[in-house]
Amino acid sequence: MVIKFDHRHKPLDGDILITMACPVECDFCVYSCTASREKEKWMPTEIIRKVAEQYSKNDIGIRICGGEPFYDVKRLEECIDILLEYYKPIEILVISSGNFAFNEKNAEKNLKLLKRKGLDTLVISSDRFHLKRVPIRNIENILKVAQKVGIEIVLRITLDGESISLLESLAELVPKYKTPIELHTWGIVGRAEHLDTSPLKNAAKAEAFFWQKLAEFAKKYNSPKDPRYYLTHSAKRSQRIYASDFFPTTFPDGSVYGCSMTMKGCYLGNIMKEELLDMLIRWKKTLPGYFNLSNLSCHEIRRFLPERFNEDRCEYCRNIPLNGVPREAVGRIAVKITMDMDLEKLADLMREKREYLLSFRLKPEDLNLETGERIKKFLQLLEDRKIKYFLSRPLPKCLGITTREEDPKNCYECRELFIIEDGRVKYCEPFQQLKGFEIEYAKDRRQIFDYFVMEKRKLEPIEKCKSCLYFLRGQCDGLCFREVN
Repeated sequence: MVIKFDHRHKPLDGDILITMACPVECDFCVYSCTASREKEKWMPTEIIRKVAEQYSKNDIGIRICGGEPFYDVKRLEECIDILLEYYKPIEILVISSGNFAFNEKNAEKNLKLLKRKGLDTLVISSDRFHLKRVPIRNIENILKVAQKVGIEIVLRITLDGESISLLESLAELVPKYKTPIELHTWGIVGRAEHLDTSPLKNAAKAEAFFWQKLAEFAKKYNSPKDPRYYLTHSAKRSQRIYASDFFPTTFPDGSVYGCSMTMKGCYLGNIMKEELLDMLIRWKKTLPGYFNLSNLSCHEIRRFLPERFNEDRCEYCRNIPLNGVPREAVGRIAVKITMDMDLEKLADLMREKREYLLSFRLKPEDLNLETGERIKKFLQLLEDRKIKYFLSRPLPKCLGITTREEDPKNCYECRELFIIEDGRVKYCEPFQQLKGFEIEYAKDRRQIFDYFVMEKRKLEPIEKCKSCLYFLRGQCDGLCFREVN
């Protein structure tokens, strides 16, 4: 009953983000794309060629995405021409928001470009974030023209409880044009479901409503009612068989990221500086790489996260920058803060549309209420400006700061407690000299932490901490201020 699984001939897929520019500016965009057209937002031709060479050599299919690939049609055509030197047309996929199809004439012009190049499929992202700024008539223009041009359109539909306003419109388009769809759901789970005030309450109810409406419209257009007739896959869902959740993404500057198909949270290296295979060999010796490049699922990473934070398997990957990898393109921007910095000036440099991971690196002389007031003022300034931030390490109690629920409260919850480097646990300061477990023998975070606690007992606290009530009562670990011989 399924129209197709995936007709392309590569066991894995990889993304090439030819641009970080996008006129849609979705609220949820993990790449923080904006509509401005700066030259540096577009991938140079030499990097496109390098991506094609490296991906094809490693038997990885390719998806052109962004940003919005059709935002500059000339650049998109140049990209396709280069890829066609390394791939067959049916091995290339383009993903778009459909923003370009404001009328049928423009839709036809862009679809004919793909047809001339031999491409046979276009994926259109259709969810409440994209359709908030892309009219549903754009999607219908594409579907209508595609039948005439001979391009298959796959609607990638993502539903949640807030999607009710668009469900009926999308449900009508699918049987009307007999359109293949990818259907995904997202939403809150667990106890938080009881707090959900959205009309359909959860993603499961949204999906049920969608299929109900589709069946009604299928009768109207004399189309199949069976949902399986419309379901398809434009991505290699079977690639879990080969390499778990590995799904490489290369950004316009050549930076390569791996990890899940949605977050691409882990930095591998730069494709212009080294071979992709070398990056993968090195990445496999890290915690996320170990799970992503094996027959294990990256869900296993949850065992190495604090219980309060482990609902999100991408949590570890988002924090990778603190381990020495500078990263601006995706994920949280890590900022190491010392008290000799101008915090107001730092706040002025931070942007509302990004997410920050703050690591306060304090010295013994900073352990006082005056420092606490400076930090509180800085954090309040960020909140007033609606800048989203998380604390990477717990703040000492002696600063007098009340932390938020999502911030770490102790060493066990510290986002900098350890990393996996060259396949072995490497602890934070002042324990970097410790040789921890090899990753294949590390059971979970508790095991790693228990060894950490055993070793920390051998170190003496600094004099200032010895007389601190918080430390004496066991309310503050004081581990960042231990004396190391």
